[in-house]
Amino acid sequence: MLTWIAALGFATVTVRTADTDITPPDLLPLGGYTARKGAVAEAGGHRLYARGIEIGDVTVVALDMLTVPDGFFQAVSDELSKGQEGRGKALWLVATHTHCAPDSQMLNPQMTFAVPGIAPYSERWFRWYVARTVAAVQAVRTAPVRAVHGLSLRRFRADLNRGRRPGAKPDKTGWVLEGDGRPLLASYPAHATIHDETWNRTDGDWPTVLADRLDAPVIPGAIGDVSPRATGPGPVEKCRNFVESFLRNMSCDVPVPVLSPGASPESEDVRCTLDPPVPHPTFAKSYSVPDALAQVVIGKFAQRSATLRLVKMGKFLLVGIPGEPTAEVGRRIQAVARKAGFPHCLVVSHVDGWIGYVLTPSDYDRGGYEATLSFNGRSTSEKIVECLSSALSPKATVRRGI
Repeated sequence: MLTWIAALGFATVTVRTADTDITPPDLLPLGGYTARKGAVAEAGGHRLYARGIEIGDVTVVALDMLTVPDGFFQAVSDELSKGQEGRGKALWLVATHTHCAPDSQMLNPQMTFAVPGIAPYSERWFRWYVARTVAAVQAVRTAPVRAVHGLSLRRFRADLNRGRRPGAKPDKTGWVLEGDGRPLLASYPAHATIHDETWNRTDGDWPTVLADRLDAPVIPGAIGDVSPRATGPGPVEKCRNFVESFLRNMSCDVPVPVLSPGASPESEDVRCTLDPPVPHPTFAKSYSVPDALAQVVIGKFAQRSATLRLVKMGKFLLVGIPGEPTAEVGRRIQAVARKAGFPHCLVVSHVDGWIGYVLTPSDYDRGGYEATLSFNGRSTSEKIVECLSSALSPKATVRRGI
């Protein structure tokens, strides 16, 4: 990333950035499309990266990965806790959700059973990716300090996505956080799936193209029922056109200040207890397994709780979800944030874990692919919204001493 330093003279916000190559040395099965049937990736793909930024004491690293398994995040955290540079700092490991990176189930210690089209856990690649991710976080936290005079936010409409489930109503808001007029972090709610299952080479999809153009990490919004919409003769051209449209719409927006000079982001973790893991009523049939085996698989694979990551930047709230919330769930979270005094709320998916898709109860009842990968029953989104509402209530704020 380009190095730049704002002229001093007022209180500033500290920023550090660094990029790290996380392309494995071997060709591995790619994740996201079971239609590939576990085939090893072809040669000739693009490099994969961990693009990181630290604002105050909050470190965000966007990883060119499908998901961030819970056990993987915990292993990275444990390794970082052995050093000094990360003490007292919040960590967000965010998967860009590209479907053209090595299957992240290889990095999931719970994935010890065979599922067609999905790679099983690999101790070797788990250790390799943990080491590379730790190095990426450390590179950010030890990078030269940059100083900015407050933070501003661009929110704009970009017609670049479409619903992929019945009743889906995509949020078409693009987000760019800036410091002194330069992009620091960007987001848009659409799967990183412009490259389809016929593309069997590594590629970061549209988030990588956008990250290169902005010189800033790109993280996914509430994408559980939203696909990208782009034109062009092939995926490379579609990614380029997608990004060009994003940038055109971004340039028409006037940034609004969200964090004053001298102020720092505030981070908080919110632990949510979920309902016990249970297979969706259609899971066994969809994956051609007996009902009893479906219960065993889900019980072993699914989490019993979810940790929401919150970062408050003045009137701007980032809510990190360890899964894939739909657009409607994202809107419900934003409504809670507005009620709590945050007019700007970015819901970020795939943060520090993966509990599957997060649907509304009625959407869960509709069934379909996403519902079969919603592991804690029909009330998961309600549990998350309730936890957030409780955490943002005035009484909770007083109790936590913020």
